[in-house]
Amino acid sequence: MVWRMSTSVLMLASEGAETMHELPMPAYMYAVIAIALFALGLAVVWFFRGTAAKYGSAHLPDDADGHEHGTTRGSHH
Repeated sequence: MVWRMSTSVLMLASEGAETMHELPMPAYMYAVIAIALFALGLAVVWFFRGTAAKYGSAHLPDDADGHEHGTTRGSHH
């Protein structure tokens, strides 16, 4: 009885496996699109790479970050 049930389950599984769906484009194009999107994201990040340093330090007081910004104070000993 167990043998009959297992063969019927296998037959049902094999019938479902025969229905194949074709991809809308070749499989390698998915990798090409993924690499292109990654490169585009990298280009956007690279374009804005110095933005935080440019605008972030403008709002700090003179010695808030531990550096002297173009001041002519005496040396720290």
